[in-house]
Amino acid sequence: MRRGPSSVGPVLIDSSVLIAAARPSESRHADARAALERHAGSLAVPVTILSETMAFLVARLGIEQQRRFWDAFLVSGIELIATDGALLAEAREIDRSYADVSFGFADCTLLAACETLKAEALLTLDARLGLYRPRYASGMTIEP
Repeated sequence: MRRGPSSVGPVLIDSSVLIAAARPSESRHADARAALERHAGSLAVPVTILSETMAFLVARLGIEQQRRFWDAFLVSGIELIATDGALLAEAREIDRSYADVSFGFADCTLLAACETLKAEALLTLDARLGLYRPRYASGMTIEP
């Protein structure tokens, strides 16, 4: 696994980074914010990850924090990746191939988006995602 900034393709974001960036009390808050700022203009997130993030924020922090995040997301310039049937099928294949890791639905759709877009970088605080080996490259950059 390579580490550090990537200059090729979109940089995909996991909910762990979005949540840490939205919560100043998180231990990795500064790291998450710095990574998002470092890659501004090349960031993308699947709608499934955005949904997971929004559900977490409302459940743990309340509707007002979710609304603040929502407003910030709308002006962030982060590209939203649609989840269609092909991406869902790719995600299911990843789930089958990595069944022992138990990535879960949202993580599998994130990794399927990596495959579809040939992303070389992934912003995540979830070390398990570093176990994934894309078919299109020898590895992905994992940050922060």
